[in-house]
Amino acid sequence: MQMKFAMALCAMLAVPAAACQLSSGVAPFATGDNPPRQADAGALKPPQVEIAGITRGVGTRHASCDDTGLLTLQLEWPRGTDYKLRDLGFEFHVVEGGQAYPIFPEGPVAGRINGKRSEFLFMWRDGPPDQQQPIDLVLEVRAVTPDNRRGPPARLRVGAAPGR
Repeated sequence: MQMKFAMALCAMLAVPAAACQLSSGVAPFATGDNPPRQADAGALKPPQVEIAGITRGVGTRHASCDDTGLLTLQLEWPRGTDYKLRDLGFEFHVVEGGQAYPIFPEGPVAGRINGKRSEFLFMWRDGPPDQQQPIDLVLEVRAVTPDNRRGPPARLRVGAAPGR
């Protein structure tokens, strides 16, 4: 009886250890109640954005992250603006190509900051390679102020074949 109880307890404790515990470090950015509007000319500039990594899902084991796709973007905030990187959020909108997966959040977000650079990790349920769709899109990334003003966008092409 004690052996059955011990085995059941071990089985229950093993499940959370195998569960996917990835954290993106991306958090919603508060913009208040003001309606969105364009920032004054020169107040905001387009960010410099590049792909730091893209990883497609590799399987569908239960209670793991094997079917998670990962896209890491590095953003550098230009000098000569009225805002510091820590005071801004960023919007990520697909403007060309299909979006087979819900990769990007609806509203502005903030990422992890290191000096004038910020990292954004986006995750989605990608599935195993034989069930994946290609990713081929153009992304607009723009700064958003706490009072909901938007800066000019930077554009970035994001592409990945299934299983890459």
